[in-house]
Amino acid sequence: MVHDKAHKVVYNDFMLLDDNFDDEVFKGFSYIGSPVKLMFLSLIICVKGKMRVRVNLKDMNIGPNDVLLINPGAIIDMVVCEGECRMAVIHIDGDKMEHKPSVKIMLQLRSIINNESVITHLCDNALSQFVDSYKSMRRVISDEGMRFKDEVIIGSFQSLAAYWMNEIAVENEMHKNVALSRNEQLFQGFIREVQKNYMVNREVSFYASKLCITPKYLGVVVAQVSGRRPLEWIRDYVILDAKAMLLSREYSIQQISQILNFPNPSFFSKYFREAVGCSPSKFLNKEGE
Repeated sequence: MVHDKAHKVVYNDFMLLDDNFDDEVFKGFSYIGSPVKLMFLSLIICVKGKMRVRVNLKDMNIGPNDVLLINPGAIIDMVVCEGECRMAVIHIDGDKMEHKPSVKIMLQLRSIINNESVITHLCDNALSQFVDSYKSMRRVISDEGMRFKDEVIIGSFQSLAAYWMNEIAVENEMHKNVALSRNEQLFQGFIREVQKNYMVNREVSFYASKLCITPKYLGVVVAQVSGRRPLEWIRDYVILDAKAMLLSREYSIQQISQILNFPNPSFFSKYFREAVGCSPSKFLNKEGE
């Protein structure tokens, strides 16, 4: 995302670090188009400049002192950073994370933010500590003579995460008394439920029951807050994931149909065609050209 392959450092096939701090000239980076489903947890630390990332159909605008957490399973279809942007990224293998004692603090962090992709704004001191910890991990990973890499990586990462969690706690306290309207709360609850359940259920009544309201009332609320119907939101999440799976070329149309809980590939293809304007196979061929 940020630099060429030679600049990246990898720790035990578990953690990848990259940055453009030392670049004299950085012309920016732009990716807009085919959705990509992340199989790893990502941290993006912005030190200078601006960056835009669209995560699960939500635009995330990142500025100086911001840290963006993107959870495994999130779907990205836009990344744009300006030329003056200075940032670092940390990618962590989500499948291995829970088995690493060094990242228990990360699991605690994820529980605090309810597994949603979020932006945290750091104070200058926290940002300085965050970047220092990041650079320490880079140095240790690159030091072939270092015999106790695990211990240093654990300490540096825990320091990084602890400063971050402290900022999240402070931010939560500041926003505790900011009241959302009842409709805004319901809409946010609806989106959370869609993100969790779109692979297994596409019925508005299902999500209305989760929120203990009627489907008709859910339609009114969603339209009022977002200007769109509930079915449109559900469809967009389904299609975004379907496109990502198709473009990964790791799944057949039949497998995608099963994963997304369609009765059979024909139903999936019809659903896809109505939303996209072409069949899954034609979409894949067109994107591959």
